[in-house]
Amino acid sequence: MLQTVIDEINSFLKVHSWCDFEIIELKGNLMIGGKTSFEDRYDIIITFEDVFFIQCNYEWKTDTDLTTFSIPDIEERRKVNIDFSIESGYTLFKINAEEINQPFYISSVGIKIKLQS
Repeated sequence: MLQTVIDEINSFLKVHSWCDFEIIELKGNLMIGGKTSFEDRYDIIITFEDVFFIQCNYEWKTDTDLTTFSIPDIEERRKVNIDFSIESGYTLFKINAEEINQPFYISSVGIKIKLQS
């Protein structure tokens, strides 16, 4: 289920030349919006549900030719979970931003997306 949502996000990104993201809201859930044009509306809204941990910038660019969103491998998850005392029951998500040397991490119970038409 979670991997299906991640795949849907990456598929959306791959059909666009670029996508810039920013944090829209953080109140228990983390909502980020992505824009693929210069219009004022978001083309994709990603909600991380029941967030425990966030390590990311307020806004960032993505290289849409690469895989941007993923669930890290077991060793990477273990290291981040131990380093930041992330509790059991949360899934660690990884975001690779363009021109930033280290990945972003978000630990939450779930993830959902809304594509704008």
